[in-house]
Amino acid sequence: MKRRKNRRLFFALWPDQGVRDALQAWQKVCLPESVRPTHRDDLHLTLHFLGQVDADRVDDLLVLGRNIHVPRFELILDHLGHFARPRVLWAGLESEPIALRNLHEDLAEGLRDLRFELESRPYRPHVTLARKVRTRPEIPDLHAIGWQARRWALVESCPGQVPLYTPLQTWDLDEK
Repeated sequence: MKRRKNRRLFFALWPDQGVRDALQAWQKVCLPESVRPTHRDDLHLTLHFLGQVDADRVDDLLVLGRNIHVPRFELILDHLGHFARPRVLWAGLESEPIALRNLHEDLAEGLRDLRFELESRPYRPHVTLARKVRTRPEIPDLHAIGWQARRWALVESCPGQVPLYTPLQTWDLDEK
């Protein structure tokens, strides 16, 4: 079998089944048929998007992941937002936990040390709920969904597959 030269990768918080169930229930009840909901198994909160990565560099990313240690923390997904580009509806956090900021910054430092180019836009933690949403629809707001963040992952985007995202490796956040 031929080995792929590049892989489309990102680091993300990976929700548990309860969070996935709550988000999917909201999608089913509240989203109009005109938008494409994110597949239940693809729901995640991106920490750092890496884009196309040479397959030879994946091991460096796995080592980086093993060396990051941040305690578990709670997220509250409590409001909706819309990005006109890339046309997504998302669930966000009114209050960003310091542990999330620390995880994001620790990863950024490690990625810079490995000479990865980081996103230039400010970090806006969110979970994409639907794609191809031209304007924010008139829909009920999101009731607060608590998420005990316990796991994060190095994830590969595999276009043409359902689900689209496949965790290559997951790590547990440290118990307090």
